[in-house]
This record gives sequence, structure tokens and C-alpha cells, in this order.
Amino acid sequence: MIIKNTDVTIIILAGGKSERMKGLDKGLLQINNEYIIKKLHALSTKYSTKVYVNANRNIDIYKQMGFNVWEDIISDYQGPLAGMYTALKNCNTQYLLTLPCDGPLISDIYFMRMLDNNKKIELRTAHNGDRLQPVYSLISRDLLGSLKNYIDTGQRKIDKWFESCNLELIDFSDNKDIFININKETDLLEYKELIDKNFKSYE
Repeated sequence: MIIKNTDVTIIILAGGKSERMKGLDKGLLQINNEYIIKKLHALSTKYSTKVYVNANRNIDIYKQMGFNVWEDIISDYQGPLAGMYTALKNCNTQYLLTLPCDGPLISDIYFMRMLDNNKKIELRTAHNGDRLQPVYSLISRDLLGSLKNYIDTGQRKIDKWFESCNLELIDFSDNKDIFININKETDLLEYKELIDKNFKSYE
């Protein structure tokens, strides 16, 4: 059984500078003339009645796509932790589920495992068998104060904040490809075969 769709808010993180993409907004990446973020949004709505995009530019474009947008509360592109804090501050559900805008291979298995409600949850993050995937996390809103205190110290490293929480790792070693992300233009070529095979599964 998974967490009810009324008890979780989902945030698609698209608020970065995209420096490795030469400043192009990764939230507006397309594959086969389809926006990745539209696929991620459609998939997310299967698991929550409250799905938002965290963005700091091109706000009008996202809104024209029909998305609800939350801009970072903290200015000057402070990274994904700022997006998480913004979402925790704005949401009114017990849980927040996060995913980045540049992961075209995310599928239902991500949501099913992360939202499994078999125990009390403070913080969950995905692990692909090799390392943490910290922008793929389920966070209890009870951690809002903890995250604010951490950010107030001037720190922005997600992993270090995680160390102060009751962290549960969710094993995705059997599905590690779903965490492939597009950090630079050449990634679209490197992972073309995988993307062509799996991207349509978001429909």
C-alpha cells in the first residue's frame, strides 16, 4: 500500500543554473519534440493531487504548460536544497516527494517504492546500488525546521543535511537506469538507445 495521493506533494526540481548545459533551462529539454518535464508531470499526477514545478526562470512558459510553479524562497540559485526548502515551506501535506526535471527514465517503480507506507517516515532517499540519489527523496514536513536551521548556517550540501536526519535508503540497484539524467547535451546521444526505448512509457 502506498501513501495516499492527498498526503503527498510532488515537486519537480527545475530551479538550477544548468551550467553544464551552457545555461539552457534543463526544465525545457525536449526528446523527440516532447518536453521531458511534461512527461514527469503527467506521471506524478498519478500519485499526488498536488504537483508543482520549482523554477527560477521561464516562469511564464511553465505556467503556459499548465504547471503550478514555486520559485525559490532563497534567492540567487542556491541549489536543489533551496528547492526542497521552498516546497516544504509551501506544501500542506505530511510528505514531499522530489524528483529532478532532467531524468527522462523515471517510471512508476520510483513512486511505488518511495511512497510505500510500511513504517513511520522521516526521510527517504533513493540509492542505485552505487551511491545516493539525493534529489530523489521523500521528506516529512516535520523536517522543515531542521532544514531551515541547516540552511541558515549557510550550508547547501544535501548529503550533509541528510546525515543529521533519520535517513532510510530505498534500494533501486535493480533499476539504476531510471536515475540517468541529462546534465550536458552529449548525454542525449550517450543514452539515446535507452531513452528511445523507455521514454514513451511515460504516456
